[in-house]
Amino acid sequence: MRSWLLVSGAPAPYTADAADFDGTNDYMSRATKPTGIADGKQGTLSFWFRIDGGDAARMKLLSASNGAPIYCERTAGDIFNLGALNSVSTTILDISTAATHITSTTWKHFLASWDLATAGARFIYISDVADLSVTTFTDDTIDYDATADWLVGARSAADQKFNGVLAEFFFHTTYLDISVVANRRKFISATSTFVDLGANGSTPLGVQPLIYQRVATAAAASTFATNLGSGGDFTITGTLDAVTPPTPPNN
Repeated sequence: MRSWLLVSGAPAPYTADAADFDGTNDYMSRATKPTGIADGKQGTLSFWFRIDGGDAARMKLLSASNGAPIYCERTAGDIFNLGALNSVSTTILDISTAATHITSTTWKHFLASWDLATAGARFIYISDVADLSVTTFTDDTIDYDATADWLVGARSAADQKFNGVLAEFFFHTTYLDISVVANRRKFISATSTFVDLGANGSTPLGVQPLIYQRVATAAAASTFATNLGSGGDFTITGTLDAVTPPTPPNN
């Protein structure tokens, strides 16, 4: 994470370094669920991304036990899909973007939030633009507490690897109405730039999230595996390279 002072003395916009996943070898995993996670109906997921390859192929951003109890992927149809299952492995959340997202030099921001107990409380925003196609949205409990591997950048079969760059990866089991502009500003600025989520990611929701990963310095992409949230660290398979995003991100 970096932040400088301008010549005028005013603080520069917050920016962040990122971790490059090669789509072949690289991913991060935990052998068990995040510490302290509990079953529930809510969630918020946020991350900055750039896709470097893998068009027309499934690529996992977040996965638990090959898709259960929750997953986020870029599908073979090049759309983003977010899903979750209940305790009997029935899909109770299945929402997607309508727009496709393929290999590009463009940086984008993904933001989703959901509350299965509240009608209409499901949103996906890509770079601050609403983009939601709803398939399944059932008032039931997500089996977050299932014993399972949790991964970033692949699924637990060590396939469907992400080919691209990630920054400011955030997940927690709390809902935030991101149709409210002020709530989106907790993750992305009005000029589509990074927002400082706080040293342990607690600024947006007022609580420390289960997962908050960022690259601490431009020279140390391996720090992306250090979970600044409360759920415990990840382990890197392969080698993550550090990438400095443009300032501001060019989305």
